[in-house]
Amino acid sequence: MRLTARPLDAAALAPFATVLDGAHGATFPAVLEPGNVPGAAAFTLLCLQPGSSPATLTMLERHPHSTQSFLPIQSGRWLVLVAPTAPDGSPDMAAALAFVAGPEDAICIHRDVWHAGLTVFDRPARFGMIMWKAAQDEDGVVYTLADPAIVTI
Repeated sequence: MRLTARPLDAAALAPFATVLDGAHGATFPAVLEPGNVPGAAAFTLLCLQPGSSPATLTMLERHPHSTQSFLPIQSGRWLVLVAPTAPDGSPDMAAALAFVAGPEDAICIHRDVWHAGLTVFDRPARFGMIMWKAAQDEDGVVYTLADPAIVTI
């Protein structure tokens, strides 16, 4: 599967994630949501090395009980790839969407949404990741794609 990432578009991404834009006093209840299984909030600092375009993605993940927010601290461009769930529970790659975000963009991926792991371009990057960690049940589901997704930015 080949995809071309388009500029980040809050309306197109809305079924899958919230673009966090703090302008005009906006608040983001999804970031503060404790999920549907008791747990604890976790903050992780991610340090990433840049990849090249096109990016080759071999797996997607989802978190049935938790939202997951990515907040760039220092970055260049980065990839946001989301996919709906197919009837068999796997990611529906035919309906996948790819966006290229910038250093000023932050997102909160909704619960139970298939998404690619954080992929950065241009330069080494640091991100804060906020997620509610479920105290019970499996909250990290990984799916290996039969055919890699090749994403050009």
